[in-house]
Amino acid sequence: MKKNWHDLTEHFDELSENIIQDIEKRILITLSYQPKRTFNELWNKQGPSNKFAYHLKALERKSLVEKARDGKYNLTTKGKKHVAYIEQQSGDHCDFPVIAVITVIMKDDKYLMTHRTKEPFYGYWGLHGGKLRSTNYILEQANESIKTETGLTCDVALKGLFSSKTYVNSKFSYHHQLFIVKATNPKGTLLKETKKGLNKWVSPEEFRKLTILPNIPHLIKIATGKHFRWIEADRFLENDTFKDIIVRKDSII
Repeated sequence: MKKNWHDLTEHFDELSENIIQDIEKRILITLSYQPKRTFNELWNKQGPSNKFAYHLKALERKSLVEKARDGKYNLTTKGKKHVAYIEQQSGDHCDFPVIAVITVIMKDDKYLMTHRTKEPFYGYWGLHGGKLRSTNYILEQANESIKTETGLTCDVALKGLFSSKTYVNSKFSYHHQLFIVKATNPKGTLLKETKKGLNKWVSPEEFRKLTILPNIPHLIKIATGKHFRWIEADRFLENDTFKDIIVRKDSII
């Protein structure tokens, strides 16, 4: 009997949480389409007014909604940024691709690679780079990543785009949009190791012996080409081991 009561309590707690989320989602979505709404316009007599007022106040405490001097409600700057990441029809969180800048650092006939010591893809050899920060342009991000991850400075040029979907044990798991930057004339003292991995200049002969991420040859192809190139490919990972990569699109723009 106690077990059934516990299960029932958990059910009501979950239901209550969904109701809370639904009320706040509805307020945010309404204000994204109809700014400057009064309390009554937002409430629209949907449910008890005191419960609605409680959740409207909660959004104010979270700095997502603000009340103007005229008594009308608006999304704050933080609120506007927040609604950009939710589905407007359902109010659910919206997943976006990982947007990153990858640098192919070259010196003579060698490439600077990193042996990953972090997930995802722990233990694979890859190239340097990082997620595109909202405060950076593409080449700014490239320069920042190179300096942070290698200690070097380089001449940089945008060469193309690599788009990929990664399936882990047959299930869609990652979507990457990678800006590919060619980095030449490296200067400075190379960092041998960072939190992300171990750095090493790799010759073509050594390259062929490494356990590399399967898209690396395509990224190098983009970086070393004469024209801007866009490649789309599906990657397949099973039990932490890449089994295949299938190119869906390879265009020179």
